[in-house]
Amino acid sequence: MKKLLAILLAVAMLTSVLAACGDKSSEQKGSSDSKSTAADPVESLTAEKSTDKYRSYYQVWIGAFNDSNDDKIGDIPGIIEKLDYINDGDPNSGDDLGADGIWLSPMMPSSTYHKYNVEDYYNIDPDFGTLDDFDKLLKECHDRGVVVIIDLVVNHAGADHEYFQKACDEIRAGKTDGYAKYFNFSKTQDAVYQHPVSGSDYYYQGDFWDQMPDWNLSYDGTRKYFEDVVKFWLDRGVDGFRLDAVKYFDDDNTDGPEFMKWFYDMAKGYKEDVYMVGEDWTDVNSDIYEMYETGIDSLFNFKFANNGGEYMTAASAIGEFAKKLQKYDNNIKEHNENAINANFLTNHDMNRLGSMVYEDENKQLAALYMLSPGNSFTYYGEEIGIETEGQDDKYKRTAMVWDSDNLPEILTEGVGAEDTAPLGGVKQQLDDENSLFNTYRKLIKIRMQNPEIARGNITELASFNDSDCAGYIIDYNGSRVMIIHNVSDNDKELTIDMIDSPELRGWTVAKEKSAGISAELDGTTLKLPAKTSVVLKENK
Repeated sequence: MKKLLAILLAVAMLTSVLAACGDKSSEQKGSSDSKSTAADPVESLTAEKSTDKYRSYYQVWIGAFNDSNDDKIGDIPGIIEKLDYINDGDPNSGDDLGADGIWLSPMMPSSTYHKYNVEDYYNIDPDFGTLDDFDKLLKECHDRGVVVIIDLVVNHAGADHEYFQKACDEIRAGKTDGYAKYFNFSKTQDAVYQHPVSGSDYYYQGDFWDQMPDWNLSYDGTRKYFEDVVKFWLDRGVDGFRLDAVKYFDDDNTDGPEFMKWFYDMAKGYKEDVYMVGEDWTDVNSDIYEMYETGIDSLFNFKFANNGGEYMTAASAIGEFAKKLQKYDNNIKEHNENAINANFLTNHDMNRLGSMVYEDENKQLAALYMLSPGNSFTYYGEEIGIETEGQDDKYKRTAMVWDSDNLPEILTEGVGAEDTAPLGGVKQQLDDENSLFNTYRKLIKIRMQNPEIARGNITELASFNDSDCAGYIIDYNGSRVMIIHNVSDNDKELTIDMIDSPELRGWTVAKEKSAGISAELDGTTLKLPAKTSVVLKENK
């Protein structure tokens, strides 16, 4: 059977070549008489490395990714060992994932495995390595054309942070005008000031946990402290920051958007092209738009993510998806013309996607968010379908599975990787052209081959009078591509009349058994297989 498919593919490719040679003028003009069939254009098109803020990011949970010293904890040298998996430096090699941005989970000294209660903002937790290790990682990434953003926890510190310990000592001594100014204290216990300072009649704010006291972000001393922190990491070569819990910047003492604007402008003063993406999971659109007005590049698109989000809904009932995507993208750009949507499906606080959907729906979801304007963020292991086997956060952050026949010994709070990769690990999926991993790899390559997808604006929508299909045109400096999704179990034949002389640029098929299935374009007639997403480009 494989030999027969190979012969048929070779014949199809030869026919395409002969047709092109017979009418070069039509090819150059993008004639609608040309026919694109089974030959996959992604294999012949070239990709260029990105040099701007538009990237396909890969979120690495450091402690669970790869262990270099057999202590059952992932570390920075372990990431270096696996960089060729994330990106080998050649956007056209085809044997890596291809992500050209990395978001590193918190890595600064902390008493917890998750490191969100920071004790020292100027160092690396010993579990993860050293500053020298981090510097080496940055160099290796930059040599490959990969940018690195780090998780920066600005909303709160760890209770063991030197400043908080000194603040509590001062509070107990009756002094409130020293280190106490860095945090939020009150003599009244209420919904904000919940946690008592032992040995005193004061309480402090810690929205997440008593071991995470909130910084007073309105205090000039706090701002000077974080200015020094930002400069320290930018001077080392960090490309930007993922800002934790920006929703909570706004409190009794602090105007959150005002602080965000100060923080972004301050960082740009040290690095003009610094990239920032904030975590704000509010359901209030006006809060999102107000935060975008501060100048921050991106806020994670929570409305479209996770179970019940717009991407999940569209995978089975695409309906108004394109309209909603266009509306959201237009709205954020009305408040910040340089806004970059931050699209994702899940992250370290959510159940794994593999636990919510079957493989074919997983592939369809990947296409829906990867082919949306803006940056994409893929949570490590999402590309191989890792599942969540429990309810606590630790089950959402288990070890990356490189080989499902040889599971890693990494433990996340005692939880291992058993039974978390039913589709197989990286090794098992690499050589399977229909694997979930190869769907992700192909989508990232399509994004790089068609820079309009990430950078452009949705200018037109297409319904095709078919509720199973959605299409939209993305315009970037006059160059237009058309994205079409068919989420049904049926093949479709669509007329493409919204762009001139359409050219087939690539497709992904979400069917579990999709070998040999391809989209076909004959003039303006597109044959779109079931559960397929396609990219077309206009040739004027």
